[in-house]
Amino acid sequence: MQKLDISGKTLPNFARMDAVDGTILGRSNKVQSVNPHRCRFVATYPDGSEIRGIDLFTTGWDELPSGLSALRYELSTGHVIEIPRYKAYLPMIEVSFGMDGSRIFHFINVHCLANKEIIIYKIVLREDKIAPQKIGDVIMSRLPLDQIDRFRAWKYTA
Repeated sequence: MQKLDISGKTLPNFARMDAVDGTILGRSNKVQSVNPHRCRFVATYPDGSEIRGIDLFTTGWDELPSGLSALRYELSTGHVIEIPRYKAYLPMIEVSFGMDGSRIFHFINVHCLANKEIIIYKIVLREDKIAPQKIGDVIMSRLPLDQIDRFRAWKYTA
């Protein structure tokens, strides 16, 4: 059995593409997604310095120090999504893997720690003819505070 390489290093899908790429034509649907090599977070600190993430394959979030004062996401399409200030942030990326090792990036789910709950900002990274959301749209939802995952790389604000 051949082993599937999902490291992201050998995928030809997005490396030489523009802002909106990864067009997949189906029988009745057409899916477009952002270029994951050109999407990143930008964390701002109280002294005005910024740390930019790498891309959606290797975000750099785990190495980011806590103490940030602002967080935003810059998409390859030019969309900039500013996340309001909360106590802490934890982003997670929703991805589908193809049998050939390719990936379709669906959402960035930014979990935000509020006083009595977790607010989730779901940033849309792909669009098609079926779902009403477009690239750059934000869908908000809430979770009870008891569902916090304390073992993940939450980054706390200053």
